[in-house]
Amino acid sequence: MKSCLLIRLGQLGLFLCLSLLPGYVRAQAVSGRVADESGQPLEGARIVVKNKPVGVFSQANGTFSITCAPADTLICTYLGYEPASQPVGGRTQVDFVLREAVTTLEDVVVVGYGVQRKSDLTGAIGSVKGEELRKLPSASVDQALQGKLAGVQVVPVSGEPGAAAVIRIRGIGTLNDAAPLFVVDGMLLDDIQFLNPADVASVEVLKDASATAIYGSRGANGVIIITTSQGKAGQARVEVSSFMGTQELAHKISLTSARDFAILANELAENEGIGQPFADPDQITGGTDWQEVIFRPAPMSQVQVSASGGSAAMRYHISGNWLRQAGILEGSDYSRATLRANNQYDVKPWLTLGHNVTLMYIQRDIAAGVLDNAYRADPTVPERDSTGAFGNTSLRASVANPAAQIFYNNNSGFSYRAVGNVFMDLRLLKYLTFRTSAGIDLENNQSKNFVPEYYVSPIQQNLENQLYLGFDRNLSWLWENTLTFDRAWDRHRLNVLTGLTAQQFRYEQFGGSRRGLPGETPELWYLGAGQVDGQTNYHDAYEWRMLSYLFRTNYTYQDRYLMTVSLRADGSSKFGANNRYGYFPSVALGWNVTREAFMASQQVFSRLKVRASWGIVGNEKIGAYASQAVVSSNLNGVFGYNPALSFGASIITLANPDLRWESTRQADIGLEMGFAQDRLSLEADYYDRLTDGILIGVPIPDYVGSANNPIENAAQVRNTGLDLKLDWRSMAGPLSYRIGLIGATVSNEVVSLGEGKEEIFGGDLGFGGNLGTRTAPGLPIGSFYGYKVAGIYQNQADLEQYPNAGTEQPGDLRFEDVDGDGVISTADRTYLGSPIPNFIYGLSTGLEIAGIDLSVDLNGQSGNKLVNAKKMARFGTYNFETSYLDRWTGEGTSDTEPRVTNGGPNYSPSERFLEDGSFLRLRLVQIGYTLPASLTTRAGLSRVRLYASGANLVTWTRYTGYTPEVTSNSVISVGIDRGVYPIARTYTGGLDISF
Repeated sequence: MKSCLLIRLGQLGLFLCLSLLPGYVRAQAVSGRVADESGQPLEGARIVVKNKPVGVFSQANGTFSITCAPADTLICTYLGYEPASQPVGGRTQVDFVLREAVTTLEDVVVVGYGVQRKSDLTGAIGSVKGEELRKLPSASVDQALQGKLAGVQVVPVSGEPGAAAVIRIRGIGTLNDAAPLFVVDGMLLDDIQFLNPADVASVEVLKDASATAIYGSRGANGVIIITTSQGKAGQARVEVSSFMGTQELAHKISLTSARDFAILANELAENEGIGQPFADPDQITGGTDWQEVIFRPAPMSQVQVSASGGSAAMRYHISGNWLRQAGILEGSDYSRATLRANNQYDVKPWLTLGHNVTLMYIQRDIAAGVLDNAYRADPTVPERDSTGAFGNTSLRASVANPAAQIFYNNNSGFSYRAVGNVFMDLRLLKYLTFRTSAGIDLENNQSKNFVPEYYVSPIQQNLENQLYLGFDRNLSWLWENTLTFDRAWDRHRLNVLTGLTAQQFRYEQFGGSRRGLPGETPELWYLGAGQVDGQTNYHDAYEWRMLSYLFRTNYTYQDRYLMTVSLRADGSSKFGANNRYGYFPSVALGWNVTREAFMASQQVFSRLKVRASWGIVGNEKIGAYASQAVVSSNLNGVFGYNPALSFGASIITLANPDLRWESTRQADIGLEMGFAQDRLSLEADYYDRLTDGILIGVPIPDYVGSANNPIENAAQVRNTGLDLKLDWRSMAGPLSYRIGLIGATVSNEVVSLGEGKEEIFGGDLGFGGNLGTRTAPGLPIGSFYGYKVAGIYQNQADLEQYPNAGTEQPGDLRFEDVDGDGVISTADRTYLGSPIPNFIYGLSTGLEIAGIDLSVDLNGQSGNKLVNAKKMARFGTYNFETSYLDRWTGEGTSDTEPRVTNGGPNYSPSERFLEDGSFLRLRLVQIGYTLPASLTTRAGLSRVRLYASGANLVTWTRYTGYTPEVTSNSVISVGIDRGVYPIARTYTGGLDISF
């Protein structure tokens, strides 16, 4: 029996061997070469046997060799080129010539956790290439995005070197932190100040819920995905870029001269009933222009060196950058060095390893707070007197000498930061890829401020030197694991993604101060050198964690019908056990109309696509312990018959275990059109975005004994708007040109603030505790709140005829009696306007001919108001803006500018200080020349380009401050100008070399 079984097994084995033998015998070696249409070899192209797990990469000269059968088909792919396939047909030589993929329809766009063909997109995604950002001489990527993307408002925090920008995507949907999420090469971040714009390859902005829902609670304010430059297989390429330039103050505030100041000061003294400070203003000549004292032309320079290339098994891109930018305000210099290494290693045809790492060092001098004092300083006082001592600017007002502030300022800081990740791609089966990635963001900051002994005036002195030191550290790690199924067959394409991610954040700060250092040289600027008596210190920290599960599927049928479905579940330690997890779904549909048979004969559209999406995303940007009870341990008191200090603690914020995520429901309808072979393209999106359960502090009765209002889900905010993008690209012989126009509208409205919360006041106007904004149902977030001006009381009869508060005199502002009770009171304060523009736009143009290239960019906004709060705070005889020269000096002399006073109703929050924030700015003009290849190749160079550019050249605006771009990280304090660092006008010249 056993022998029969062995015989049968032997027969079966022989049959299998014989059946496989013909295939084995027919296998053969096939060689070939891969090149582009110009004949240049392409190294690293992938050649695979169709429907078989066999593949190789082309070598440096483009050649390859692969074993296959005569009946097989070879498929060749290379990033940026159209794939090609050829049947072997018994040949031993199979060559491939690949065409570059240039059509807009098939562009690849980076989306969350992957890429998609643009024709398959169902979400609202804006995109801009890195070369567009590099044209602007800017230290930050976020500022370079200004005017480039529809629906994206970018406002610089200030013009100070290295300053970040506030970014708002489709309006403001929360009363908390409204900043978007940044994703740099897969690393999730809250800011990108470490990133060098020269390293950026592309930027994608995810705007609707379909695109952002894959990021769940991190995507409520939009997502900005940044891909840095990666190496390509081929000959090593070295690029050197450098520019130098100068910056200058673009616009001065119009302040009075010494003579005009003296006239107004005497008038003020007369109106206030005090002695006149100047005997004869007409005898005053000269004077000090304090803006000329503190501002200066400032140099700026940058050098960038990068090397890229690779082989079939490894690709690399390494870059180093040094940026030096002096501030136009003396004492605000900034330097940054960055080093980036992006490498990929194809260890096996089924295994890829890689890393994206950035190291950064920043050193900055922090400017003394001189803007307010330079604005208010007495122009009749010299910078220094005849003895060389600093002039006393506090004679008529409490104003420090700005020049002395700069001279005695020793405030500096530096930062180290490392951001990056390592990843592994494992192609498990033919259509299945597993990726695991581990990333880290580590930042250390140190600040040092030494104040020497000095005496300028009674209000500007320091009798004992002192040193302040501060340290803080941010650390976050991210571990992501995704599994992707990607297959195309017949008329179908299916991509399914599932994953698990975890992230942890920790922040810690500490510092201290000491007085009485034995000397004032930098060698002694250490806490240990100071006196022990009077020393101070502080130390605190917080941390929070997040665990997430994600799923997304993209399906395309016949290249016509598109569907995307996604779901993310986020769990955060910020929320209590009752609502630890939030769930964020989305669905989107698309229709490529021009792919239909009935559109084949039409000649109007080269592309027509309709898409619609709906989804829910969340927001968790609240304190790390917002759902927990907060206890203060510094509540001490003296009690008992024998009084003694008792140390105590108490709950100052109540716990809320039912706290849940903010949720934003967003619907989007989009239309994409192309004409004339896509030379003209139009994209339009309408969106409706409602944020519910906004996390705010809700009032509770005082008898509860909590010092702070507990955080609850209470408010609702709605944003609606339209995003538009129009592009024209054309080539006629040697001339090519492009014109791009973007525009976006936004309507912001607070729907409700929840029970017990009728309004939220904010926007510190800088004096007397006055708040300038009111957030209430039916109004935009952070609306300006004050009195409407009806004119000026011209005489006593006006005071008797019109409502007033009882303290006004002829020449004072007359306010509208909004509530109609016949008396002017705080109840008459009302809505005056919004700091949120209702329209933002940008224009980008480019032209190339005979090696000459020209780029011109403009950007602007309209429909918003600004508060010129600098004019409001007067506690002495400060300098005046020249608008005061049109003041009321008697009946009929003015009905807009009141008499000169230092207080009273003329300085109440009112329309007097409200100005139009609309502007149009000539953002960039750049002209360049690329030397002919016939010249550069002789020197062993592949490209040489010289250029000159100007940035922020002209700003057309009616706003009288330094810049109409005034913002704040607090959404209820936007648009209040208390003295913002001006945006500089910049001129640069540069050289780009590659070899």
